[in-house]
Amino acid sequence: MSAILRDRRLTLPAGAALLVVLPLLLRGQEYLLRLCNELLLNVVVILGFLIILGLTKQFSLGQVAFYGIGAYTVALLTASAGWNFFLALPVAGLLAGALAILVGIPCVRFEGPWFALVTFAFAEIVRILMIRWKGVTGGAQGFYNIPRPTLGGVQLTGEFHYIYLFLLVAGVAVALTVHLRLSPLGRLWLAIGDAPHMVAAMGTNVALHRILAFFIGSVLAGLAGGLFAGYATFISPESFTINHTIYFLTILVVGGLESIPGALLSVAVFTLLSNYLLAFYPWDLLLQGLTIVLFMNFLPRGLGSLAARLLGTADSQPRTVAKKA
Repeated sequence: MSAILRDRRLTLPAGAALLVVLPLLLRGQEYLLRLCNELLLNVVVILGFLIILGLTKQFSLGQVAFYGIGAYTVALLTASAGWNFFLALPVAGLLAGALAILVGIPCVRFEGPWFALVTFAFAEIVRILMIRWKGVTGGAQGFYNIPRPTLGGVQLTGEFHYIYLFLLVAGVAVALTVHLRLSPLGRLWLAIGDAPHMVAAMGTNVALHRILAFFIGSVLAGLAGGLFAGYATFISPESFTINHTIYFLTILVVGGLESIPGALLSVAVFTLLSNYLLAFYPWDLLLQGLTIVLFMNFLPRGLGSLAARLLGTADSQPRTVAKKA
């Protein structure tokens, strides 16, 4: 079994085929399909977060803000302006990325807790605007009656209708993140995360690369938010609080900051945990916290180390400061 897992020529096509067939096997199982849809949305957000925090080590607490910006952009463009969902979705991602650039230009020179504080402040400003800009966002009561996506004259309604759309976007996010992680640009970003002053001394514009990573990660968050708006048909500021950022951060840390397989495993674990532990309310958050403590004690390098053992790869690649790019 382990030999099969190590052979990427088998695992990648087999995994892709399983993802295509699995929704057909689950058709009619609305609860399981809903879990899969939630998982796929989380995958897109977490991979964007991995690009920002895992590769360039920018400790951002603003990912949920870009998620919310994408959601409200799709809501406004489809419900108020009458746009087609599939035109509004890329605009939502690009708008989130454009705002990330505006935030990033003055902030990327901050490091560690200072960058975290600035992005946290930005996320809170966005949340407060969601509440107080009632004429546009609906205020604390939320934005109702967001149109469902329509494709080829067919409106997406049930969980099954959404899953292939989510699979497509999540697949693109995975492919993009893997490509970045293995590319010279990705290795440069890892070097920037580990030794920014050394990379800067070689003549590389560190701030520009940090802004680029921040842009790409925020675009993915905006796309996920847009998908969520078209899927839920109702959004409110309660869906975009700092608690959600902490949830995303926990998923990424437990998975392993730089590990894509670990991030995917962690998304699956926490999506299932957050749903099944609701049966133990009000102790669900305590049980979830205990689960995190267990993971950090028995897998201190994250679920990525477990995935690496299964796939027969190293936990991390040897680091060298990349050449000027």
